[in-house]
Amino acid sequence: MVRGQERVVALADMDCFYIQVERRLDPRLHGKPCVVVQYKTWKGGGIIAVSYEARAFGVKRNMWAADAKKLCPDLELARVPEARGKADLTRYREASIEVMEVMSRFAVIERASIDEAYLDLTQAIQERLKKMKEEIRQHGVCQWLTSLPFGDPSNPELQLTVGAAIMEEMRAAVESVTGFQCSVGISHNKVLAKLACGLNKPNRQTLVSQGAVPQLFSNMPIGNIRNLGGKLGASITESLGVQYMGELIQFSESQLQTHFGEKTGQVTFEILDSVSWLYELCRGIDFEPVKARQLPKSIGCSKNFPGKTALVTQKQVQYWLLQLALELEERLNKDRDQNNRLAKQLSVGIHMQGGKHTNLTRCCALSQYDAQKISRDAFALIQNYNTAAGQQATWTPPVTLLQLCVSKFSEVPTVSSVDITSFLTNHSQCTQHTTTIKESMNAKFLESPKKETSKKAVNAIETLFQRAAKRKQGQAITGCFVPDVSDMIVPTAIQTKSSHNSSQISEGLMEPSNPNVMGEQQSMEPLQEATLTGEGYVSSSEMKMLPDSFKEENVQAAPGLLQEGGAMSLADPSSMDDCLLCEKCNQKVAVWEFTEHLDYHFAVELQNSFSGSNSFRSDESLSNPVKEKNKSREQRNTSAKRPKQDGTRTLDFFFKPLPP
Repeated sequence: MVRGQERVVALADMDCFYIQVERRLDPRLHGKPCVVVQYKTWKGGGIIAVSYEARAFGVKRNMWAADAKKLCPDLELARVPEARGKADLTRYREASIEVMEVMSRFAVIERASIDEAYLDLTQAIQERLKKMKEEIRQHGVCQWLTSLPFGDPSNPELQLTVGAAIMEEMRAAVESVTGFQCSVGISHNKVLAKLACGLNKPNRQTLVSQGAVPQLFSNMPIGNIRNLGGKLGASITESLGVQYMGELIQFSESQLQTHFGEKTGQVTFEILDSVSWLYELCRGIDFEPVKARQLPKSIGCSKNFPGKTALVTQKQVQYWLLQLALELEERLNKDRDQNNRLAKQLSVGIHMQGGKHTNLTRCCALSQYDAQKISRDAFALIQNYNTAAGQQATWTPPVTLLQLCVSKFSEVPTVSSVDITSFLTNHSQCTQHTTTIKESMNAKFLESPKKETSKKAVNAIETLFQRAAKRKQGQAITGCFVPDVSDMIVPTAIQTKSSHNSSQISEGLMEPSNPNVMGEQQSMEPLQEATLTGEGYVSSSEMKMLPDSFKEENVQAAPGLLQEGGAMSLADPSSMDDCLLCEKCNQKVAVWEFTEHLDYHFAVELQNSFSGSNSFRSDESLSNPVKEKNKSREQRNTSAKRPKQDGTRTLDFFFKPLPP
């Protein structure tokens, strides 16, 4: 296929869109010369849209309504609604959404403005050609199309023809659904499609093939070409001394790059490899893609203050910024609900009379859709350009335009919701993993129990309520906090001995057969009030000797642990599978407590070394540990600020008991 003719691109432009919207609201305006005006404080308001009937009388946009009435006495005026002291264009935006929705059914569309959209018909044409056999002409297509070679689906003219048929169907669908008419241009790229669209209006479509480009460009002013209507087009006309687009063909690619440099002479797209954009464009070749976009890239609103209405005080500027922000907030919330996206950047524009900085635009992050905050942020961005001396309330130079605009949209982050039952498991599922967990515990014996208990498996919610009901009936409920290690972890204590009595606190294991329910943690009060001593029980004084963190993490109510009367029963230490034998005290200690247990022995030995006394052996220190590292200091300095207690202190002195 010939270079530059691989695609079929169309531009659909709604004819006098604002006029059509008003005519749909007021059918009596059909066929009459009419205009759309906004505001009426001066000469009936300014004209922003003109019907074709009114154009015949010389009425143009930007004229005052009173002046237009002189040219066309029968002119009908349709006024733009006002809200918050400015024009409200909501009805036109909503009508545009209707049109874009219909167009998107036919091909990939790129919204160019409120009443324009580009369509890439290439894929739609290929799909249609596969289904077509001999008859491909559509009603209304010119007679010369009958001579085209229909046998070659890759023929550029054939593809343009099918594209014209598709656009004819689209125009009919738009008018049927919305009641609006549009003009269409069909060609191989955006530039030619836009030119073709403007050749025959209203309510017509025009096809421009590649062979028609030389004739079209021969008398086409450079400023009328897309992307060449501004300073670049003026620079080309002045530098090269040409007026029409067709005259650029005489210049080579190197000559164009000499005049305009790499950035202007070459525009690289994904399809191109450093091909001169201007050199190709004057020959009707352009590769700018049609990007799938039905939504506007930005949302903004503005207000003009011409002549004597210019803003001259800070309060006026703040007031109108708030009015613009209120409209912006309303539109942004609606856009978020409809399109599931959020804007991240706020831009504020300001025009002032004269001065060094007459036109300014400043940007900042948009953190929330709140009119008050938006107006405050906007004012903070422009207040430094107020040249009024000191803290005066005036604004110099006067403001003639204020504009707020948001952009850089992104999709609203969604938080996936999970059903509550996904966090619950029944007892059978919980006990199935017991064997695997026991095996893995030996490999992880040095890990902290907090890591092992980070994931919690619990009974089904029905069991939770059933057990709560049984507890109310006075039955003994044995529940515990069950981590991933399931039935492997139980409350742990330290075995102690003294010269007068001995109380053994051992670490036991829960029976796997006992069900466990998350959340049924028993109160610590029964544990602290336990009075029975001997094998398998813990007294209240011994409980106080345990660290707070130890009691909070490990002393939980377990099956078979709480007995009537508040005593705590522990399993026989000999039944523990995950214990190590301490060489210092010949005790079996849980693997996850073994390191802490050794640290305890080290601390006791360190205490004895400081005390200088041999009266306490290592086994005795287990029941009556003492910290005497300050004893020698006390002997050296008898004038201490605070008197120190005589004798030794037990572990319970250093720990606070849990509150009842």
